[in-house]
Amino acid sequence: MSAGFPLATLGLAGRVAIVTGAASGIGRAAAEILAAAGARVVACDVDTAGLAAAGAALRGGGHTTEIVDIGDLAACESLVARSLAREGRLDILLNVAAVLRRLDLDGIDEAEWQRLMRVNLRSQYFLCRAAGEAMKPRRWGRIVNFSSGAGVVGGFVGATAYAVTKAGTITLTKSFAKELGPHGITVNTLSPGSIDTPMQRTGMTPETLAAARARIPLGRMGTALECARGAVFLASDLASYITGHVLAVDGGFLMR
Repeated sequence: MSAGFPLATLGLAGRVAIVTGAASGIGRAAAEILAAAGARVVACDVDTAGLAAAGAALRGGGHTTEIVDIGDLAACESLVARSLAREGRLDILLNVAAVLRRLDLDGIDEAEWQRLMRVNLRSQYFLCRAAGEAMKPRRWGRIVNFSSGAGVVGGFVGATAYAVTKAGTITLTKSFAKELGPHGITVNTLSPGSIDTPMQRTGMTPETLAAARARIPLGRMGTALECARGAVFLASDLASYITGHVLAVDGGFLMR
């Protein structure tokens, strides 16, 4: 995959990066850019077949794939511990993985609510905390959490619980940016709009997809690569004085 810009300018060669949700979509695209830029990638997902294919596509050497359910708190903490023990350092965390269920208000029961909270929000908190501790000794780190435009506008019909988790991500990011900033660690949020990925298309009809495109000033859905570029920028040396920021990659949907 071509990133579309000079990779040498990113300062990522030799960095160690954990990427969750790396089996497909934005996570896979980000992992491929990081690997092409010379980083050693720890690619994580619950999708065994997808992760194997994603791992095989990574350029260079020294990459690792890990089957991890980030909805499991112990799995989050052990992922960071194993990566640190194996690589001797951790420089970058991209919290991409999430689940999206399009259900009406009555369709969300307590079990589904808790699942969304565990995977989309709780995992980000504990991965940020563990990664921050691993990064502190080197006084350098980049954490990029993934939110969504839904976290700002409240989502759309059928995505209320999802939107709540993504709004929480924005506050979580700002709080961690304040906590970890004195240690040389930046923490930012990437807020995708309508990006053409398998998760985005879940439960959508041709009519709802057309309505989503109509709300975007650029008149089309974005690609996983376009979104991943924003995340890799925030993880790079080019973003050294940016923290606590929400970067919208959404074709102009929010315009904030």
